[in-house]
Order: sequence, then structure tokens, then C-alpha cells
Amino acid sequence: MAARKKSSAGPAPRLGHGDFVAYPGGPTAIYDLLERLSEVAGDSPDFGTPGISLDRKRLTVRWHGEPPERVLALLADPGFEVTVQQTSYRPGDLRAEAARLLREHPGVLAAATARPEGDGVEVLVPPPVAESAGGADQAVAGINSEVPLFAEVGEAPPA
Repeated sequence: MAARKKSSAGPAPRLGHGDFVAYPGGPTAIYDLLERLSEVAGDSPDFGTPGISLDRKRLTVRWHGEPPERVLALLADPGFEVTVQQTSYRPGDLRAEAARLLREHPGVLAAATARPEGDGVEVLVPPPVAESAGGADQAVAGINSEVPLFAEVGEAPPA
């Protein structure tokens, strides 16, 4: 089950799938819906990373395939705009692929995460590795994956 996280002055919290940060001053209705959605669907491999618009008035729920009735019932008439966005790949498969890539390529990748959009895996290539390969894309060119890889140069965030 997802837990509501509070923002703090310290480093950003490490969030798991189904967790979210409730920012001060945001409309509580969106966060309440996110909490209920995480309780109902947080363990589903089809449930992706939801997104809140910058003005905090719209919620995007990312899903692979057709959401089940219990999810659609939660999203019906919440009092604000909700969009269900279909993902190209199953978010659970992307999370598993990100873990596999990190496990199998520790010398090339500093981090790997499923993209919120559900269209592939974002990977971080440490600067020295990218530099010696001629860039982040070149560093991951030999890595086999069933999904698109979006490579950037960077270090893993502190644990």
C-alpha cells in the first residue's frame, strides 16, 4: 500500500511505485484520489506513474491496456480533470527491465528507471563511461533491451 509522503527541507525522498509526494498548498482532492488509486491499483503491473499538472488542477493516470472497473469508478467525476493515458509498454515490465539492466550492466549504468510516460527505460551513464564511449547513446549501444533506452550522462542519486 502506498504511503503519503511529506516534503521536507532535506534530500528528496526515495519513492517506490505507488508512492507520491504531497506538496503543501496543493488541492487535497487530487492527493486523496492518488492515495485511493494507490490502494486499489498500486500493485498492478499495468499501473504507471501518475502525473499532476503544474497548476495542480489536472491528474494524468498512466495505464497499460484498459483500466479495471474499480479504477474507472475511482476516476469518475472526481471534481477535477482526470485523463487516462495509455502506455506503450506495461509499467511493471519496464520496472523489471530497469532492474535487469542495472544488475547486468553495473559498469556502464549508474541508474535505470521506467519512464513515467511508459515508453521505455531511462538510463544514466556515468560521465567517465560516456566520455570514453563518445556519448551516452554510444555507451549503451551494445546493451540489448526489448524496450527503448533513453540515455543521459549522470551519476546515480545518493541513497
